Amino acid sequence: MQQLPVCRLATATEECEPVVRPVWPVFDGLNIYIASDPDTPKLEQIEANPEVSLVFDDYDRDNWSNLKGIRVQGEATILWSGKEYKYAYDLLKEKFPEYQTEAGGWKEGDAPIIKVTVTSFTKWAAGEWIKK
Repeated sequence: MQQLPVCRLATATEECEPVVRPVWPVFDGLNIYIASDPDTPKLEQIEANPEVSLVFDDYDRDNWSNLKGIRVQGEATILWSGKEYKYAYDLLKEKFPEYQTEAGGWKEGDAPIIKVTVTSFTKWAAGEWIKK
């Protein structure tokens, strides 16, 4: 999960309609952090229902027997500032140098960071599923 640049985040609308979108996460071994633009539907959906799902997958286009991935279930919270916000922002900047630029960066409080606390996960590789 730490090396993969993108995953898919699933939230649900108030009508329980699932919404899936690509996000660029960082994983510190315990939590997953995702930068977000302010005022996006995903933030409203997380505030209404913090239960989320993420899928990280990786494959070799030339050899599909190497398919593998992880589906993570978790509880999301939205960080706007503070010690953990700064910690997460530093991790995001380290993984994604674009966040260090004037065009790609932001100031604390200008954009939220979504924190996902992992509650369970399922791994798969070569057609085998393992729930943890």
